[in-house]
Amino acid sequence: MRSDIVREVAKIPEDEVIMTCVAMGYPDDSFAANAIRSDREHNDEFVRYVGFAD
Repeated sequence: MRSDIVREVAKIPEDEVIMTCVAMGYPDDSFAANAIRSDREHNDEFVRYVGFAD
């Protein structure tokens, strides 16, 4: 809600998107879409964590 402050503190340029995702609930293993697995790039290819220790 305060992306202006987050951008300033984390030094995130205006041309980068700030995203937050929270998954909630339990998986439904009987739902067919939950069985699909796709090849994905590793997070290190497109995610930058700011403020977390290694």
